[in-house]
Amino acid sequence: LDSVNNRKVFLGNINTRSAIRAISAMHISNSMGVVCAAPTGGSAGVLSGVLVTLSEEHHCDKQSLVMALCAAGGIGVLFLDLATFAAETAGCQVEIGAATAMAAAAVIEIARGTAKEALDAAAIALQNTMGLVCDPVHGTCEIPCQTRNGVAASNAFVCSDIILAGYSNPIPLDETIVSSYETGKSLPKELKCTVKGGIAITPSALAIKELR
Repeated sequence: LDSVNNRKVFLGNINTRSAIRAISAMHISNSMGVVCAAPTGGSAGVLSGVLVTLSEEHHCDKQSLVMALCAAGGIGVLFLDLATFAAETAGCQVEIGAATAMAAAAVIEIARGTAKEALDAAAIALQNTMGLVCDPVHGTCEIPCQTRNGVAASNAFVCSDIILAGYSNPIPLDETIVSSYETGKSLPKELKCTVKGGIAITPSALAIKELR
Protein backbone atom coordinates (compact mmCIF):
# COMPACT_ATOMS: atom_id res chain seq x y z
CA LEU A 1 0.00 0.00 0.00
CA ASP A 2 3.01 2.31 0.18
CA SER A 3 2.75 3.09 -3.54
CA VAL A 4 -0.89 4.09 -3.06
CA ASN A 5 -0.19 6.20 0.00
CA ASN A 6 2.72 7.92 -1.75
CA ARG A 7 0.55 8.64 -4.81
CA LYS A 8 2.66 6.55 -7.17
CA VAL A 9 -0.39 4.98 -8.78
CA PHE A 10 -2.95 6.54 -11.10
CA LEU A 11 -6.18 5.87 -9.20
CA GLY A 12 -5.30 4.76 -5.71
CA ASN A 13 -8.93 4.56 -4.64
CA ILE A 14 -10.80 1.84 -2.77
CA ASN A 15 -10.70 -0.37 -5.87
CA THR A 16 -6.91 -0.26 -6.01
CA ARG A 17 -6.51 -0.82 -2.30
CA SER A 18 -8.84 -3.80 -2.29
CA ALA A 19 -6.91 -5.26 -5.23
CA ILE A 20 -3.63 -4.86 -3.35
CA ARG A 21 -5.04 -6.59 -0.29
CA ALA A 22 -6.43 -9.41 -2.42
CA ILE A 23 -3.02 -9.98 -3.98
CA SER A 24 -1.44 -9.88 -0.52
CA ALA A 25 -3.80 -12.61 0.65
CA MET A 26 -2.74 -14.74 -2.29
CA HIS A 27 0.89 -14.26 -1.30
CA ILE A 28 -0.02 -15.73 2.09
CA SER A 29 -1.81 -18.62 0.41
CA ASN A 30 1.11 -19.37 -1.88
CA SER A 31 3.52 -19.21 1.07
CA MET A 32 1.60 -22.06 2.71
CA GLY A 33 -0.08 -19.69 5.12
CA VAL A 34 -3.61 -20.08 6.43
CA VAL A 35 -6.37 -18.55 4.30
CA CYS A 36 -10.11 -18.97 4.04
CA ALA A 37 -11.06 -20.72 0.81
CA ALA A 38 -13.84 -18.39 -0.25
CA PRO A 39 -14.79 -20.29 -2.26
CA THR A 40 -11.39 -21.82 -3.19
CA GLY A 41 -7.74 -21.38 -2.32
CA GLY A 42 -7.05 -20.02 -5.78
CA SER A 43 -9.62 -17.27 -5.29
CA ALA A 44 -9.12 -16.72 -1.57
CA GLY A 45 -7.88 -13.15 -1.99
CA VAL A 46 -11.07 -11.67 -3.40
CA LEU A 47 -13.50 -11.73 -0.49
CA SER A 48 -10.77 -11.16 2.09
CA GLY A 49 -9.40 -8.21 0.13
CA VAL A 50 -12.85 -6.65 -0.10
CA LEU A 51 -13.81 -7.26 3.54
CA VAL A 52 -10.51 -6.04 4.98
CA THR A 53 -10.81 -2.89 2.88
CA LEU A 54 -14.38 -2.32 4.06
CA SER A 55 -13.37 -2.97 7.66
CA GLU A 56 -10.37 -0.66 7.68
CA GLU A 57 -11.65 2.14 5.48
CA HIS A 58 -15.35 2.20 6.29
CA HIS A 59 -14.88 1.24 9.94
CA CYS A 60 -17.45 -1.53 9.76
CA ASP A 61 -18.29 -3.16 13.06
CA LYS A 62 -18.13 -6.91 13.59
CA GLN A 63 -21.88 -7.41 13.17
CA SER A 64 -21.84 -5.64 9.80
CA LEU A 65 -18.99 -7.81 8.60
CA VAL A 66 -20.78 -10.94 9.77
CA MET A 67 -23.84 -9.92 7.77
CA ALA A 68 -21.63 -9.23 4.75
CA LEU A 69 -20.17 -12.72 5.08
CA CYS A 70 -23.69 -14.14 5.26
CA ALA A 71 -24.60 -12.32 2.04
CA ALA A 72 -21.47 -13.66 0.36
CA GLY A 73 -22.15 -17.13 1.68
CA GLY A 74 -25.67 -17.05 0.31
CA ILE A 75 -24.31 -16.43 -3.17
CA GLY A 76 -21.81 -19.23 -2.65
CA VAL A 77 -24.53 -21.69 -1.66
CA LEU A 78 -26.53 -20.81 -4.77
CA PHE A 79 -23.43 -21.21 -6.93
CA LEU A 80 -22.62 -24.60 -5.43
CA ASP A 81 -26.20 -25.77 -5.93
CA LEU A 82 -26.30 -24.75 -9.60
CA ALA A 83 -22.70 -25.19 -10.70
CA THR A 84 -19.28 -25.99 -9.22
CA PHE A 85 -16.24 -24.27 -7.76
CA ALA A 86 -13.83 -26.55 -9.63
CA ALA A 87 -11.75 -24.82 -12.29
CA GLU A 88 -10.80 -28.29 -13.52
CA THR A 89 -14.43 -28.68 -14.56
CA ALA A 90 -15.45 -25.22 -15.76
CA GLY A 91 -12.42 -22.94 -15.82
CA CYS A 92 -11.42 -19.99 -13.68
CA GLN A 93 -14.82 -18.36 -14.09
CA VAL A 94 -16.27 -20.68 -11.44
CA GLU A 95 -13.51 -19.79 -8.97
CA ILE A 96 -12.70 -16.13 -9.55
CA GLY A 97 -16.18 -15.59 -10.96
CA ALA A 98 -17.86 -17.05 -7.91
CA ALA A 99 -15.56 -15.13 -5.58
CA THR A 100 -16.22 -11.75 -7.19
CA ALA A 101 -19.97 -12.44 -7.18
CA MET A 102 -19.83 -13.29 -3.48
CA ALA A 103 -17.78 -10.17 -2.75
CA ALA A 104 -20.18 -7.95 -4.70
CA ALA A 105 -23.06 -9.16 -2.56
CA ALA A 106 -21.00 -8.44 0.55
CA VAL A 107 -20.40 -4.86 -0.59
CA ILE A 108 -24.12 -4.34 -1.20
CA GLU A 109 -24.85 -5.61 2.30
CA ILE A 110 -22.39 -3.14 3.83
CA ALA A 111 -23.95 -0.38 1.70
CA ARG A 112 -27.35 -1.34 3.15
CA GLY A 113 -28.72 -2.26 -0.24
CA THR A 114 -31.59 -4.64 -0.91
CA ALA A 115 -31.45 -8.38 -1.47
CA LYS A 116 -32.29 -7.82 -5.13
CA GLU A 117 -29.42 -5.35 -5.46
CA ALA A 118 -27.08 -7.92 -3.92
CA LEU A 119 -28.21 -10.57 -6.39
CA ASP A 120 -27.93 -8.19 -9.33
CA ALA A 121 -24.46 -7.00 -8.31
CA ALA A 122 -23.37 -10.62 -7.99
CA ALA A 123 -24.85 -11.40 -11.39
CA ILE A 124 -23.05 -8.67 -13.32
CA ALA A 125 -19.83 -9.37 -11.43
CA LEU A 126 -20.03 -12.97 -12.61
CA GLN A 127 -21.00 -11.93 -16.13
CA ASN A 128 -17.74 -10.00 -16.33
CA THR A 129 -15.76 -13.22 -15.88
CA MET A 130 -17.64 -15.39 -18.36
CA GLY A 131 -15.27 -17.57 -20.35
CA LEU A 132 -12.28 -17.01 -18.06
CA VAL A 133 -9.89 -19.93 -18.48
CA CYS A 134 -7.72 -21.67 -15.89
CA ASP A 135 -4.12 -21.51 -17.10
CA PRO A 136 -1.81 -21.31 -14.07
CA VAL A 137 1.88 -21.10 -14.90
CA HIS A 138 3.62 -24.23 -13.59
CA GLY A 139 0.32 -25.30 -12.05
CA THR A 140 0.55 -23.00 -9.03
CA CYS A 141 -1.95 -20.33 -7.99
CA GLU A 142 0.49 -17.48 -8.64
CA ILE A 143 0.57 -16.37 -12.28
CA PRO A 144 -1.99 -15.16 -13.35
CA CYS A 145 -4.09 -16.06 -10.31
CA GLN A 146 -2.75 -13.33 -8.03
CA THR A 147 -3.62 -10.44 -10.31
CA ARG A 148 -6.94 -12.02 -11.22
CA ASN A 149 -7.79 -11.96 -7.53
CA GLY A 150 -6.92 -8.27 -7.46
CA VAL A 151 -9.06 -7.45 -10.47
CA ALA A 152 -11.94 -9.53 -9.10
CA ALA A 153 -11.86 -7.61 -5.81
CA SER A 154 -12.00 -4.33 -7.68
CA ASN A 155 -14.75 -5.72 -9.91
CA ALA A 156 -16.91 -6.36 -6.85
CA PHE A 157 -16.84 -2.69 -5.90
CA VAL A 158 -17.44 -1.47 -9.45
CA CYS A 159 -20.39 -3.79 -10.03
CA SER A 160 -21.92 -2.87 -6.68
CA ASP A 161 -21.72 0.82 -7.52
CA ILE A 162 -23.23 0.19 -10.96
CA ILE A 163 -26.26 -1.47 -9.36
CA LEU A 164 -26.56 1.10 -6.56
CA ALA A 165 -26.47 3.82 -9.21
CA GLY A 166 -29.59 2.37 -10.78
CA TYR A 167 -28.48 -0.03 -13.50
CA SER A 168 -31.18 -2.59 -14.29
CA ASN A 169 -29.66 -6.04 -14.69
CA PRO A 170 -31.63 -8.03 -17.30
CA ILE A 171 -30.08 -11.47 -16.66
CA PRO A 172 -30.73 -12.81 -13.13
CA LEU A 173 -28.05 -14.48 -11.05
CA ASP A 174 -29.37 -18.04 -11.28
CA GLU A 175 -29.43 -17.92 -15.07
CA THR A 176 -25.98 -16.33 -15.10
CA ILE A 177 -24.57 -19.09 -12.90
CA VAL A 178 -26.01 -21.84 -15.09
CA SER A 179 -24.75 -20.12 -18.23
CA SER A 180 -21.30 -19.70 -16.70
CA TYR A 181 -21.21 -23.38 -15.78
CA GLU A 182 -22.28 -24.52 -19.24
CA THR A 183 -19.77 -22.17 -20.84
CA GLY A 184 -17.02 -23.54 -18.63
CA LYS A 185 -17.83 -27.15 -19.41
CA SER A 186 -17.56 -26.38 -23.12
CA LEU A 187 -14.00 -25.06 -22.77
CA PRO A 188 -11.28 -27.37 -24.13
CA LYS A 189 -9.45 -29.40 -21.50
CA GLU A 190 -6.25 -27.48 -22.25
CA LEU A 191 -7.85 -24.43 -20.66
CA LYS A 192 -9.04 -26.08 -17.46
CA CYS A 193 -6.14 -26.35 -15.03
CA THR A 194 -4.05 -28.76 -17.09
CA VAL A 195 -1.13 -26.36 -17.71
CA LYS A 196 -1.44 -27.20 -21.39
CA GLY A 197 -2.91 -23.96 -22.72
CA GLY A 198 -3.30 -20.24 -22.29
CA ILE A 199 -0.44 -18.24 -20.82
CA ALA A 200 0.86 -21.37 -19.10
CA ILE A 201 2.51 -22.42 -22.36
CA THR A 202 3.87 -19.06 -23.47
CA PRO A 203 7.66 -18.91 -23.99
CA SER A 204 8.12 -16.71 -20.93
CA ALA A 205 6.05 -19.04 -18.77
CA LEU A 206 7.98 -22.08 -19.91
CA ALA A 207 11.25 -20.27 -19.20
CA ILE A 208 10.38 -19.84 -15.55
CA LYS A 209 12.24 -22.60 -13.73
CA GLU A 210 10.97 -22.04 -10.22
CA LEU A 211 8.17 -20.05 -8.62
CA ARG A 212 8.45 -18.97 -5.05
